[in-house]
Amino acid sequence: MPELIVEPVWSWPLLLMASAALIGVVLLTYPSRVRHLPPFWRRLLLGLRLASAIVLIFALLRPAVRYSEIDQQAAQLVVLLDSSRSMGIKDGTGGLTRREALLKTLSDAGPELKELAERVDLRFIDFAEDLSPVDDPTAATEGRQTAIGTALDELRREDTGKRLVGILLLSDGAQRTLGREEIAPLTAARRLAEQRGVPIYTVTYGTAELSSAGLDLAVEDIVVDPLAYEKKTVPVRLQLRTAGAAGRKVKVRLLIEETAGLPGNEQSTWRELPVAANARPFEEIEIRGNNTLQARELSFVAERAGEFKLAVEVVPEDGELKMTNNRYETVITVLKGGLKVAYFDVTRSVEQKFIRRLNENARIQLDVFLVPGGPFLQQARLDPALFQRGAYDVYVIGDLPAFVFRQGGTDLLAELLARCREGAGLAMLGGARNYGPGGYADTPIAALLPVKMSPAERVEINAEPPAEAFLAGPFQMLPGPDGRAHYLMQIGPNSDALWRQLPELKNGANRLVPATATVNVLAITPARDPLLLGWETASSRVLAVGVSDTWRWYTHGFAATHQRFWEQALLWLARMENESDQPVWARLSPRNYAPGDKVSIVTGAQDDQLQPIAGANFQVEVTGPEGMMTRLSALSSGDEATAEFTATTQPGDYQVVVTATKGDQSLGPPARTRFIVDARDPELDNPAADPDLMAEIATISGAVPVPAEQFDEFVQELIDAGLAADVTRYTQINLWDGWPLLLVFVLLLTTEWVVRKWRGLV
Repeated sequence: MPELIVEPVWSWPLLLMASAALIGVVLLTYPSRVRHLPPFWRRLLLGLRLASAIVLIFALLRPAVRYSEIDQQAAQLVVLLDSSRSMGIKDGTGGLTRREALLKTLSDAGPELKELAERVDLRFIDFAEDLSPVDDPTAATEGRQTAIGTALDELRREDTGKRLVGILLLSDGAQRTLGREEIAPLTAARRLAEQRGVPIYTVTYGTAELSSAGLDLAVEDIVVDPLAYEKKTVPVRLQLRTAGAAGRKVKVRLLIEETAGLPGNEQSTWRELPVAANARPFEEIEIRGNNTLQARELSFVAERAGEFKLAVEVVPEDGELKMTNNRYETVITVLKGGLKVAYFDVTRSVEQKFIRRLNENARIQLDVFLVPGGPFLQQARLDPALFQRGAYDVYVIGDLPAFVFRQGGTDLLAELLARCREGAGLAMLGGARNYGPGGYADTPIAALLPVKMSPAERVEINAEPPAEAFLAGPFQMLPGPDGRAHYLMQIGPNSDALWRQLPELKNGANRLVPATATVNVLAITPARDPLLLGWETASSRVLAVGVSDTWRWYTHGFAATHQRFWEQALLWLARMENESDQPVWARLSPRNYAPGDKVSIVTGAQDDQLQPIAGANFQVEVTGPEGMMTRLSALSSGDEATAEFTATTQPGDYQVVVTATKGDQSLGPPARTRFIVDARDPELDNPAADPDLMAEIATISGAVPVPAEQFDEFVQELIDAGLAADVTRYTQINLWDGWPLLLVFVLLLTTEWVVRKWRGLV
């Protein structure tokens, strides 16, 4: 039935006052303006003006007509039944399996479920890693994994043409998957509740204390980037589960395969990764609870390029029931090109805040060491270990005077000179306390810096450097005579024009005078004053940078250019600008699989300029842990080709060899990689139920957990409360914001104006 509703723009008292005022103004002011006209015309004009006012009042009332209708769409209630292998655990009353206890619950509530089915469409679905609708649930528990999140998310996206009014989730509640991009159960439940308004009632089977009867330590999962770079710190995140270990201290450590895992070599020697700066390859953890799950993080520094097997191990303890789950193995690829940089500067430096964002580049690890400025400089202390052999590939010195690097009787600049003679790069940035004013003219690295300096230029810490030691800004930084073709200065297509688009640098610069005629002037001001000097010694590359505010490029729309310039500067200093990858490559992601999983092997070929080679043919060979070799055909798609391998039933290491040809010509040496099929079984390694997760799923969806023994009573409550199968839908038509009302208002005003014009009032 149609219903007239009014939603005034203001409160009723205010609206009535405004309406009365509007009518009053018309009645008090308008008659006097038309009193000289004949009565007919007076009444017509006054009526038109009052009608216009009434139209405005009508719009302020915002009237609408609302129609209601009953949506007869059928309602559906889904009963999700866990059929994974963990439901075969016999921890139910009377020695029943969890699945058998679940079926008994349904049987006991049979009359109530039958009555409920007369009101809604009752749909039973088995789930494990996938959904499987069933008419008559059985005691079979063959599902390999428990994917609760995936099951809920598929129901959210499913469109059966029926309105979903609720979900009954019957499970042990333990989310168990391996190696896949799995959806978290709570995330899926929240989406389902928010998008479709569906409550999820949970019924839990099994005991949560199953694994606490004895001692068990397990590494359940690890997350590590499958691609790492030489000499860069690689984080390794892990999940550590402990049972019956309260009060113990356990050691978690990283192990790496000693051999390179050559084809046919079935023996592996494992060793602990060594302690290094900025790396933590092991940790001792005190366990406080009897049954805990902890997220921890270890790290290591990749020593050399290649493909390696990495393991996270919790060291076995005496009395453990099971030790096959103490270690988790994966495969990582370490690429050449990892670059470690040490950057020293004062805390107030703005430049370092933007240069340090190079850490977002996988090739570069930039460690920043800041010391307090001003009078606190004399208290600065640097760790001599930073200057040990192999610690860093490049050293960058910001606005720091030379005495900061003298620690008691140790001159760290002498150590820095030794590192540079071994091949490390060195850069000094612009500032008021470096070069000559910073006292570097009489230091061991003076001969390395491509700048003329004199001991007489040194300025005391509390004194101001002389103005003639600096160039006044603002100015642009432009390629110098030796920079136009230099790798460091190539910041993009049409690089010379791009340099002229960069914002001006306003802080000025150090006045740099090349030490010899062999120094390369890479960048200059428009007045041709040097801003960037570089040269190579027999073993090292060195840069002298006069400016200290290239961060202005980053903050004025040229962030990518800023990062590219500094990345190229560091790569050039480390002699890494010309590195290239192999001509034939193979890629696997992830590197760990569960038995029965499908493995996608992506491969390709590239020329010397790293451009894809079109028309290449690929042969892929996979050798399993028992030595059986399988040949695969790769299907090309664009610049890549993909081969699918499905014979992953046997746990262990699988070796992959990819050869590429074009015509009769080989495109390069074979690409080799490998993957692991885990022997571990996440479904049964720790089959404890998780009632807490089930309770959270119910709560987050606006429902409640239901005890199994009260399931029949709960179903009866649903029947008594009534599941609304019909939905009342409303359609509202606004009468005030459409074109008809506007047309009436315009016609009234136009008619009034025409009459007034005709009678000489306009």
